[in-house]
Amino acid sequence: MTKESAHRNDEERSLQIWFGLIYHNSNNIYNLNVNHDSEKGEANMHTTVGDVIKRIEDWKDKDIKYEPLGGGITNHNYRVSVNDEVFMVRIPGADTGLLINRDNELDCSSKAGKAGVAPELVYHLKPEDVSVTRFIQGKTLHPEEIAGSNELILRIVRVVKNIHEKTVFRSPFNPFDTIRTYMHYVKEYNVPLPNDIHWMLSLANDIEKAMERHKTKSVACHNDLLSENFLDDGTRIWLIDWEYGGQGDPYFDLSDFAMEHPFIREQEELIIREYCGEMKYEKLYRMLLYKIIAGLWWGIWAMIQSRISKIDFDYCAWGNERFERSRRGTRDKDFKKWLDGV
Repeated sequence: MTKESAHRNDEERSLQIWFGLIYHNSNNIYNLNVNHDSEKGEANMHTTVGDVIKRIEDWKDKDIKYEPLGGGITNHNYRVSVNDEVFMVRIPGADTGLLINRDNELDCSSKAGKAGVAPELVYHLKPEDVSVTRFIQGKTLHPEEIAGSNELILRIVRVVKNIHEKTVFRSPFNPFDTIRTYMHYVKEYNVPLPNDIHWMLSLANDIEKAMERHKTKSVACHNDLLSENFLDDGTRIWLIDWEYGGQGDPYFDLSDFAMEHPFIREQEELIIREYCGEMKYEKLYRMLLYKIIAGLWWGIWAMIQSRISKIDFDYCAWGNERFERSRRGTRDKDFKKWLDGV
């Protein structure tokens, strides 16, 4: 057998591993509102903000105004004024329950709100899983803005560390298990993936094995730390959208933050120094390896969305950009050093 054939067989076995295992999250949380008998996906296609307003008893006979908010690539968001109070209404997009455990999200969002890291969750409507939170009057941050300010990076890391230390979520989150689950949807929905996906999954398998050597304590993680999920009200930074939250590795949470922003290596070291209180290179290597996995995960996520979402968004372009961010990590001259030193 040639080296090329052996390597190809290793990649095929790796792909079989990723297709062959599936992660089941069967935790049920709780409902905050009445349950209506209908299918979630179908219901969400027809639920309007007007429907939501009519179903909230506390809003009866009050002066109500609303307007849509742009920017979401998974849900439909609205700013709703009720007399002198302002709320954020979020209606999940059709079929988003395929990739999101809404009961798990409810647990994370509620606890993050009580911890003072996220807006307070006020109402939750079943079966569509519509959430209503306090509206935060703040500025949505952007990748270049965050990367251009070390002080902003430090503020964000402190917020992330705060949620890691303040609460405990009910459901676990493991990015490798999540990718395995997504690969089943890839087959089911005939999802397009890059030609080098076998190679990417093979490297993910190597990274997973390396992570097993020195496991970290699981903490309450957000796992979707792109800039649009940070709101700066001028005094504090809030974290929104807890759809992928769970108990997991804190360095994956930090890696997702790093993957979503154009940081230089010194800024990635700054993240670890602020989080750990000192420079710990084994933690930096852990974050940088997870950064590769974060890009892979979100790339696959986006390609699945391209098949199931009704939202007008170029998921394929967005996903291919995440795949490329993942590849960049594997091309780093110190990649082998990270694997050995994590």
